[in-house]
Amino acid sequence: MTLNEARAPFVKSEASVASMMRDVLFALAMLLVLPAVHYGPRPLVMAGVTMLACAVCEIAFSLIQTKGISLSDGSSLVTGMMITMLMPLNAPLWLPCAAAAFAILVAKMPFGSIGHTPFNPAASGVAFAVLCWPKEMFSYFDPAAAQTIPPYQDFTAVLARSPAAVLKSGLKPGILPLDMLWGVFPGPLGTTGILVICACGLFLFLKRTARWEITVSFLAVAVLIAAFFPRIACDPLTSVKYELMSGSLLFCSVFMVTDPVTAPHRIPGRIFYGAFAGFLVMMFRRFGAFEQGAVFAVIIANAAAPQIDSLLLGALRLGDEPYDE
Repeated sequence: MTLNEARAPFVKSEASVASMMRDVLFALAMLLVLPAVHYGPRPLVMAGVTMLACAVCEIAFSLIQTKGISLSDGSSLVTGMMITMLMPLNAPLWLPCAAAAFAILVAKMPFGSIGHTPFNPAASGVAFAVLCWPKEMFSYFDPAAAQTIPPYQDFTAVLARSPAAVLKSGLKPGILPLDMLWGVFPGPLGTTGILVICACGLFLFLKRTARWEITVSFLAVAVLIAAFFPRIACDPLTSVKYELMSGSLLFCSVFMVTDPVTAPHRIPGRIFYGAFAGFLVMMFRRFGAFEQGAVFAVIIANAAAPQIDSLLLGALRLGDEPYDE
């Protein structure tokens, strides 16, 4: 028998990949509760179909590459859920499946699956869908409309402009910021439940599945830009509230930029990375072609993460532990 020496304390505290994926999947599932209550089973059906598409694509790629098939880490399910959260409720079911296929077959599996992806697969899949089908991605069901929503069939929805679209046009949204806390306004499926997103973020931070310093620096920069350079004629506080509560900014700050695979490994790098991503999101909002550009900001920040780690943290000569600081 061989004994390996290790430093005390002899307590296993590191989370496994599977346990982290379960935490994220649980938090994302909580975001489906309010939409399911408001609109019926369609959000659940969309999530199930998208997760199934991710799993099928991963299995197919593994079979083509003659590799072992393993979905036990749950990463493909997390990717499917994230894609669902950034889709309109009235999106045809093929749309999140197309995003899922791109996320798995292009952004994930060719790089060696989880732990090796240079870009967040869900962000890549949604960005692909935005570029290919912007009309479908930014057409939102009006929650105020008395319309029956079929669980499976595509349907012609009564549409309304989202607060993000109104802000993009330089106007003040008609809904009050406090009313936006409860999630009944036009927008991507999982991004309108502001209070639930905050609760999910707190859960992930306490579990150390997500790193709070990334989200805090991300939101701090977004708040500063919104306060000092408002896009609409209003006081700084109102500008901040609308910017934080509209679109996918808050969702991405909790679920996407905190991805430990694509984020820097050390605290100073994570702080700079979060601030950089927050700056990019606000620039895409102000100058981008689409009302929401958070996924593009996430992808660019992912590309910069290795350079941030090497430039900032190599100079500081921190310890060798890659994540638990």
